[in-house]
Amino acid sequence: MITIIRNIDVYAPEPMGNKDVLLIGNKIAAIEDNIEFSLNNLVDVIEVNGNGKILVPGFIDCHVHIMGGGREGGFATRTPEATLSGFTRFGVTTVVGCLGTDGVARDINSLLVKARGLEEEGITTFIYTGSYRLPLKTLTGDIMRDIMAIDKIIGIGEIAISDHRSSQPSFDEFSKVVADARVGGMLS
Repeated sequence: MITIIRNIDVYAPEPMGNKDVLLIGNKIAAIEDNIEFSLNNLVDVIEVNGNGKILVPGFIDCHVHIMGGGREGGFATRTPEATLSGFTRFGVTTVVGCLGTDGVARDINSLLVKARGLEEEGITTFIYTGSYRLPLKTLTGDIMRDIMAIDKIIGIGEIAISDHRSSQPSFDEFSKVVADARVGGMLS
């Protein structure tokens, strides 16, 4: 499919002004002042009026409770799971999911499944292994193995250090998980 978005205010991320944008499939092929494109009617070209609209690169949200957050106020306070439209409505095209406080009723496997589901719907996803407390909850039983073996896992998080909900880790305990994450990242 070929699409031309006409006269849209482009930020890439620097302001480029009003431009035409040529899309071939889901890839940007050109950004120009005036795009003329013809394949002698062999392929339909869709034109979209971008007047008054803004085009920006997709945003990355690097801390999202994609399975829902909360529940610190009891069972009825758990927030709903994230949805694709909840992200795309605000221009978010990549998310990194984390467990947060509740590493008891939620786990890394469920987080991974939710991330893969969102990816099937059309958004890029990654996750962090672990939750608020040490020792970290992992999928394989090991931080480095999680980061090396599971393509969606890009690090550890969200670890609470001095928060009242944390496990109150010592400096040495925290240093060990950080070192494991660093080495896992280097090896992957």
